[in-house]
Amino acid sequence: MKKIKIIALLILLQTTIVYSHTDGHDGQELSANKIDEQHLHQHIQILASDEFEGRAPGSEGGEKTKEYLVNAFQEFSLESINGDYLLDVPLVEVSVKKGSYISILQDDGEHKLQQGTEAVYWTKRVQEEVAVEESELVFAGYGIVAPEYGWNDYEGIDMRGKTAVLLINDPGFATQDPALFKGNAMTYYGRWTYKYEEAARQGAEAVIIIHETAPAAYPWQVVETSWQGKQIDLKREDMGLNRVKVEAWITHSVAHNLFEKSGLDFEKLKQQALNSNFKPLVMKGLKLKARLNNKIKFQNSHNVAAVKKGSLRPNEFILMMAHWDHLGTKEGQEGDNIYNGAVDNATGVAGLLELAETLNDYDNERSLLYLAVTAEESGLLGSAYFAEYPPVDLSQIVAGFNFDALQPGGKSKDVIIVGYGASQLEDILARKLKKFGKYILPDPEPEKGFFYRSDHISLSKKGVPTLYADAGFDKVDGGVEVGQRLADRYTTEDYHQPSDEYNPNWDLSGIVEQLSITAEIVLDLANSLNWPEWYEGNEFRSIREESRSSSQ
Repeated sequence: MKKIKIIALLILLQTTIVYSHTDGHDGQELSANKIDEQHLHQHIQILASDEFEGRAPGSEGGEKTKEYLVNAFQEFSLESINGDYLLDVPLVEVSVKKGSYISILQDDGEHKLQQGTEAVYWTKRVQEEVAVEESELVFAGYGIVAPEYGWNDYEGIDMRGKTAVLLINDPGFATQDPALFKGNAMTYYGRWTYKYEEAARQGAEAVIIIHETAPAAYPWQVVETSWQGKQIDLKREDMGLNRVKVEAWITHSVAHNLFEKSGLDFEKLKQQALNSNFKPLVMKGLKLKARLNNKIKFQNSHNVAAVKKGSLRPNEFILMMAHWDHLGTKEGQEGDNIYNGAVDNATGVAGLLELAETLNDYDNERSLLYLAVTAEESGLLGSAYFAEYPPVDLSQIVAGFNFDALQPGGKSKDVIIVGYGASQLEDILARKLKKFGKYILPDPEPEKGFFYRSDHISLSKKGVPTLYADAGFDKVDGGVEVGQRLADRYTTEDYHQPSDEYNPNWDLSGIVEQLSITAEIVLDLANSLNWPEWYEGNEFRSIREESRSSSQ
């Protein structure tokens, strides 16, 4: 294990610290060159190396990652929580064995869907064998039950023993009507996680989601690589028996064929599903048959946490977080089978470590909490466990900052706020950006639901104001055209692929700027009495108000 180098004493002696007490305004300034680009390169190169094997929880590479983080926090003289930097996260790994299958029973016989090319499938049930015999297929639109929108896609049907066939995203995206859900911006109801969970609550036996690239926000290859092989979930008391037996995706072309076999017009039904009066319908002549033989392995992964105690209010915390895991390796895959996850999320972990090292040189009246979470790629599991069983009082976390897939590509004129319009943290950021000559770009891709796809949402759902900001699209060199091209290329070619590898020629100057801005905001909050709030009308505001009032 390579040791992490602390900034040389000479540099420290040259550092000028600007410090003042504030009420949340712009009182803190980071001295020049505090965020070190070469340190970032070093961290990313190590964490995304083949030696770390794609950083899968439970793997040898995952253990090396945790060791690397602990060593770093110790070198920075940060304290542990409750005596240990490693916070237990009990997991269970379920792998579908060879010989498993899902089939569609139809009038002309049984059609087995090919794993990977036509479908992906797994189970959240911790059972060695899961079987579905003859489950009727039911097209249930988007599979949404949302009373606040006057919406119930399951109205009038008993789903017990049936298989829900569902569209991805939500009706707002399909219509672009801002009066329908949130228009182009994906809501939580559009997320695949919600759809599987709601179908289980409705009593369904299985769920099949129809993939389409635009509403899913990623191509089929991402589905293919993400949901094959080992699937990890939290170890739950009921061993997942409250979930449906089979969770699956199918390709758009397979869906078309199934609807045609049932005498249904897929495109016409998609249009009907955009109305609140839509009624689910049985796909006549089609039934699901499935048999999943599973290899089960229990494991204990860990979130890695460290604290720099506050001098005056040590029980109040500013949280900075990033997920340390990625997809690991894919057994049996020809060619490069290591999913190194350089951008996703060695960059975020590198940023977290560089912030920890940098902020050590500044005073803080509130505590600074650094959190590297596990199993994000398996459904935000590490952050969910932290939020459900917090080692600190969540009502005393003043604000949270999440770093996930920081994009190389140089400096930009803008900063993107994912989930724009959420909290006063955005106001604080806007004031800080004036110094850097930057502007805020509201989430340019709200339809992709990134606000619900990273770990900050686990804390947000508990009421903690969180900010998920990223370097923007409007590049200093090349403008929006270049920025958009870089983002699109990463999504289509590298996201959740073996090609997400470290490049020593990366320009990390934009990440340096992003981290510098964050560091100043953190220092402002750490040395103030300010408690940022969710904006009026935000879905998490009442949760925060309740948690804060009960703690006082």
